Amino acid sequence: MRVEDQGLPAAVVNLLLGDGEVTPKAIETTALEMARIGRLKAEHKADGTMTVRPVPGKAGPASLRPFEELLVERVRHRCRNGVDRVPVGALGPGDGDEFWVWWRGFQQSVREEAKALNLIRPARNTYLTLLLRTIVLVAWFGSLYAVLPWCPPWAGAVVLVVLPLSAVVAVQRPPFRVRSGPRLTAAGRQAAREVRNSTDVAAHRLPKRQVGADGPESALPVRESRLIWSSYGRSWHVVDTAPLDPPRWGHTWQLVMLVVAVCTVATTTLIATLTRHIPYGGALVAATVLVGGLLWVLLLPARRRVLAVPAELSFRGVVISRWDYDTHYDDPLTDITHYCCAIEDPASHQAWSFEVHRWSRPMFSGRKNQELADRFRVGDVVDVHCSPRHRKVHRISVVEAVPR
Repeated sequence: MRVEDQGLPAAVVNLLLGDGEVTPKAIETTALEMARIGRLKAEHKADGTMTVRPVPGKAGPASLRPFEELLVERVRHRCRNGVDRVPVGALGPGDGDEFWVWWRGFQQSVREEAKALNLIRPARNTYLTLLLRTIVLVAWFGSLYAVLPWCPPWAGAVVLVVLPLSAVVAVQRPPFRVRSGPRLTAAGRQAAREVRNSTDVAAHRLPKRQVGADGPESALPVRESRLIWSSYGRSWHVVDTAPLDPPRWGHTWQLVMLVVAVCTVATTTLIATLTRHIPYGGALVAATVLVGGLLWVLLLPARRRVLAVPAELSFRGVVISRWDYDTHYDDPLTDITHYCCAIEDPASHQAWSFEVHRWSRPMFSGRKNQELADRFRVGDVVDVHCSPRHRKVHRISVVEAVPR
């Protein structure tokens, strides 16, 4: 049986295979399904990349499902900077906040479609789950304590053994687990079984290796997490993005400390060998020298990698990813939001990641600085003076902003 024969959209099939959760694999399968029925125009490039673009005047919004409208919106959003089509892989995670805001709406639309088909039901309320757990545990332990006085000695011993074992089981595997997403109904479980037994289910399965440490993992073409799609220069390409944090090994002070340590150990070894004041001192220090040599072998390549990164750089590039994260300080109680961008240098096809803003607020205030959050968007062309080696921005200004 083919999945299409069941009349289920590809995104809903993805939800069934994910036991009620939508994964980014649904983006790929939905795009291919829309291309097959003519609502998107697909094209295979010479390198095997599948690209899609909207079809003007084809299938108006009234004839599209909500999540299909969102996918067309995503395709149009990525078709900018002078390009008219987008690789399927570039529709998934990679551009940071630009993707996650859209992804939440796409997931919700697919869930609403599955609810309309009676395939899923909302997740159990957390408070209801806790209430059910309390009722079950009180009934179980209460019954054990109630029958304990009436039990013969051998049965009482069994009950006393069962009580702590029950407590351990209740802690490790509590009844009525709290689930983060919707649950499949009986009809949904039946549909999921039929989907898993279909002949083309492999096209909907997740790959063995996935991308995306934060949030849903990408099941689109598998790439390292630091590789991001960019359309700067009117052609889609994959950019190697430097990590945000500076390297831990290869710094000058580490090299100086290692040189001093090796020289000190070598001198101590020579003195111990000539004077023989330290029993087996020569062998012990020689072993230390060997360890120092191994560290030297590990440190020098790291040092070369650090020196390969420019100390100072000025260029005009484009923002290809934008995100933020929060840190917390206890004294004083403060929340700090770090606004970050990955900016592509077109001369080297390398993108450098920087923290471009930082905003502090009292802890638990819930306030946001929307002005800073919206200052940079994916697609903005910017002038940058920076230190890629130290992951610091000295000056950054917007030259050409995408429509807000």
